[in-house]
Amino acid sequence: MTSISGQKRIMLWAVPRSLSGAMCRVMLNSGLTTKVMYEPYAECYHLGPERVSTHDMKFQPDPSRSYSNIKTKQELPYEGKELVFVKNQAYHLAPDRLTAEWIPDGFTHTFIIRNPRSTIISKLKLLKKCTGWNYDPRESGYQEQVQIAHVLQQLGHRLVVIDADDLMENPEGILRAYCREVGLEFKPSMIHWEPLSEPDFQETFLCGVWEPSWFDNVRTASGLYPKPKMAAKDTGNDVSYDAETRDLIGRSERENTKYYEELYALRLTA
Repeated sequence: MTSISGQKRIMLWAVPRSLSGAMCRVMLNSGLTTKVMYEPYAECYHLGPERVSTHDMKFQPDPSRSYSNIKTKQELPYEGKELVFVKNQAYHLAPDRLTAEWIPDGFTHTFIIRNPRSTIISKLKLLKKCTGWNYDPRESGYQEQVQIAHVLQQLGHRLVVIDADDLMENPEGILRAYCREVGLEFKPSMIHWEPLSEPDFQETFLCGVWEPSWFDNVRTASGLYPKPKMAAKDTGNDVSYDAETRDLIGRSERENTKYYEELYALRLTA
């Protein structure tokens, strides 16, 4: 376990809609005094002076949200905290920053993956509900996950990978395996917890610019409960999708499956 004066520091590199928000709730219930950082690189991607996003955030670029500043923010010691847990979407690292220079130092680096078709369909539904944005295949995150993984391997890091479908099917088994790898003691409180109030959730999770409804499921959840794997059940071919959207789902799935399978071969099992 990477540490600063005994402090445990874990980074989770995610793809969208992969239970990464739930993993933040898991860590808040680790029994340790915990600092959670929720997608800090999103601030640079959407709102910083080096803005990459094509979405209209209705905010002016903020010089304080540069990639350099946000990387430094992640590396701060956060004295008084026994655990620092940072969740980043892999695609929030701009293409020219997928190098060791921009991967925060001092962390045990972990990954959460999920079947591409499941993440694509889930994100399409969420975008329609919350933002009105169009789905951008460039924001799938799978290729960026693999690029980050390759950089970490070159630096001598052992990759810790979990699959969201495995986590849904067997929460306790996968979390026990994850905890062993990152040097945490598994506790039943990591699986079952109380929903957060809106003010507590805003303070803990959000950057102050996101639509709260985007996170409803994370805020109101009361734990992880075993569910059968769903990847094969939602094909994306039902009548609620027009032909253009079905084609988009298929193309994005095909483009990302090879990256997903590379990390899937390394995933932890219970």
